[in-house]
Amino acid sequence: MLVREIMTSPAFSVHQEALLTEALNLMAKSKVTCLPVVDDDERVVGVISEADLLKTDLEPDPRAHIRVARQSSGVSPKTVGQVMTAHPHTVREDTDVAELAHTFASTSWKSVPVVRGELLLGVVSRSDVIRALSRSDEEIAAEIYRVLAETGLATWHADVTDGVVHVKGTGSNRERSAVTSIAQSVKGVRHVASEASGG
Repeated sequence: MLVREIMTSPAFSVHQEALLTEALNLMAKSKVTCLPVVDDDERVVGVISEADLLKTDLEPDPRAHIRVARQSSGVSPKTVGQVMTAHPHTVREDTDVAELAHTFASTSWKSVPVVRGELLLGVVSRSDVIRALSRSDEEIAAEIYRVLAETGLATWHADVTDGVVHVKGTGSNRERSAVTSIAQSVKGVRHVASEASGG
């Protein structure tokens, strides 16, 4: 699977000079936890997350405190650019989802911008990866058989169990390699094992 096959595009984004309230409202309305931040040329210059927005001072409620609550500093950031995380991690549209899944598993990131050069193409999230992996075995098998038929490899068979594909058929090592590559490229496939029966 490649990122372009599961990403959300176009993506919600916010300008670096936008007010924090704009980012807050967009995040709440679109139900996302992070937004790419762009400049005038739609280049990704940062990301702003829920955690970034929570860093801004909130007025304490005196009803929740026995003692006088701390007072805010009085100097609060106003624009996205003042609280965003600059130079964010990004991925390309042809990035392998397997690599991205490892990145998500080893970090606290929930999503990353997808770029072509520095230009924003979309966003890919942990939820996108989970949705792709949740495809049924029947859907995966149907797509594999369709592509095998289109490429003249219909004599090969694919059995799918819990996203694991076992391909078997009569043919050359080159054909087996091609069938394995086709199966590996299908959305939802977790692993491919191939076995040639002759040829």
